[in-house]
Amino acid sequence: MKAAVIHRQGEPEVLQYEDLPDPAPGPNDVVIDVAAISLEGGDLLSRSILPVETFPHVIGYGAAGRVAALGANVSSLSVGQRVAGFHFAGSHGEKFCVPAATVFAVPDGLDISVASTMPVAFGTADEALFARGGLKAGETVLIQGGGGGVGMAAVQLAHAAGATVIATCLAKTADTLRRLGCDHPIAYDQIDYAEETMRITGGKGVDLVVDLVGGDQAMVSKLISTIAYKGRLSVVGLSSGQAASVAFWDMAPKNMTVHGILFGLEMGTPRAHEMLGRHFASAAQGKLTMPIDKIFPLSEAAAAHRYAEEVKPIGRVLLIP
Repeated sequence: MKAAVIHRQGEPEVLQYEDLPDPAPGPNDVVIDVAAISLEGGDLLSRSILPVETFPHVIGYGAAGRVAALGANVSSLSVGQRVAGFHFAGSHGEKFCVPAATVFAVPDGLDISVASTMPVAFGTADEALFARGGLKAGETVLIQGGGGGVGMAAVQLAHAAGATVIATCLAKTADTLRRLGCDHPIAYDQIDYAEETMRITGGKGVDLVVDLVGGDQAMVSKLISTIAYKGRLSVVGLSSGQAASVAFWDMAPKNMTVHGILFGLEMGTPRAHEMLGRHFASAAQGKLTMPIDKIFPLSEAAAAHRYAEEVKPIGRVLLIP
């Protein structure tokens, strides 16, 4: 198969388009003939800074297509079935070997491109908002980094749950977020998001912050300043390139709660399958979606990574084998 491979970590240009042997499924695995690859934030970090065990390495968390082969113990899926899969590596290829536990059936009527984005984006957003963040109807949530895939999923899910939704974004993304259900998009490139959040909430602050950006103590302290007394913080991502640094004395006077989110570790649980099954069904009915900013051929994976890092796309970037 063809794949986008790294032999060392670094800038996007470390990605090389090469021939590799087709993966063979283990007894509990599924091999997917890939139709669409969702370029995730974690893919950029795996290419650049996250630990990688061995080289050459095929990075990539999520892709969708049709089942090509099943392991001996897998009976819940069938060859030819449309599916989306998740794994912590391997999506950037024509074939994607995935544990069967993290493969999800794609309903009829759902575009395979959108399906490829859903396990990571909507699963992570749901976990941060509800399972860990405890968001309820009538509460207010601030989504820090609303312009990416997880952010746009979070906007839609929070809106559907009856919350007031505030999200930070670039000015170019504000109209898209409004269409997805964001009550107050804040263009952080034009206005101070902390001051604007406190103005919107009448000085009270928000009940929950979902942080998809991370950053040093100063960045996170500013974010915490927007949280109401006894509010919550779900720490999800580090699109800033730096893990969130949370100061105890920012937290303590608010009696607030901090949750760390890595939904990939929960992806194969029955709870995750039930939750994502609902979201796949909603997407098939047109109730949820994911904007696709740009599509690249897999052979141009380096350009796709560069684009995602520098342009700050509206929604997801896809790779097509």
